[in-house]
Amino acid sequence: MFWWAVTTAGWVEPTLLPPVQDVFLAMFTLWGRPEFLPAVWLTISSALAGLCIASVLGIVLGLIIGMVPALERTTRFLVDFGRSFPVIALFPGMLLLLGATTKMVITLVSIACFFPILIQAIYGARRLESTIRDTVRCYRLPPFLRFRRVVLPAAGPFIFTGVRIAIVKSILISFGIGVVSPVGGMGHELSVARGYFETDIAFAYAVYAGILGISVNAFSDIFEKRVLNWHLQSSGEV
Repeated sequence: MFWWAVTTAGWVEPTLLPPVQDVFLAMFTLWGRPEFLPAVWLTISSALAGLCIASVLGIVLGLIIGMVPALERTTRFLVDFGRSFPVIALFPGMLLLLGATTKMVITLVSIACFFPILIQAIYGARRLESTIRDTVRCYRLPPFLRFRRVVLPAAGPFIFTGVRIAIVKSILISFGIGVVSPVGGMGHELSVARGYFETDIAFAYAVYAGILGISVNAFSDIFEKRVLNWHLQSSGEV
């Protein structure tokens, strides 16, 4: 409403903030442009590829670290340092090393998504109930069976929390890198549109990026409810 009022009153130049109706019209116009769908697919595929790599490494390493208290204490400083380090600081080095390629985007997405998943997996492995620990100890379950049947299901809710945080990061990183580099994707098309003073097109890409993030988050919520239905029922969330 504020956006509509400001642009209608003419308080802001259309080249800086286009009217709402122009942005909505641009959102429909984009579907007729040949570069739109490839840009969307490049952003999504890069984000998902980086997220998958981060998930595999983060879950496996996180559960192993969480299961071994001595290992958790040893790696605590490295984990805290890694999750506090700004990924954007790696961008210049990665750009020189890998160039403006999809591989560079996937690498940065993987690094950004790795630590949220790793930390939640560590927490999940450490938060086993004492009764479960005693039962596992009494039955002397083999390490692999204990990992697959006990630790992994118990840590599932924590892992999904980390993955949901990482999903949003993956979209933001994949989109943001395109804005500052010629790697392609929705962010790059936004930057190109802004360079040609197509502000309505640039805002349309930004709106689509937000819709994409909301859609992916909603899908992950549905998937979590299906996979962890037993946990949600026991906690009274469904």
